[in-house]
Amino acid sequence: MPMKVVGQLRKTPWERFVRLQATAAALAKGKGQPKGVFRFSSHQECTQWTEKQRTG
Repeated sequence: MPMKVVGQLRKTPWERFVRLQATAAALAKGKGQPKGVFRFSSHQECTQWTEKQRTG
């Protein structure tokens, strides 16, 4: 039985590797989600806080 192909990768393996390395370097510098328990009064407040953490 042949396999079903759902999608295709649009970038070369090298481009995907470079992206992975950049992500790993950013995480190593401490960028990413801070650890701990955070409580918010609404989903909107949580979303805004998360977006702020991502952008710096």
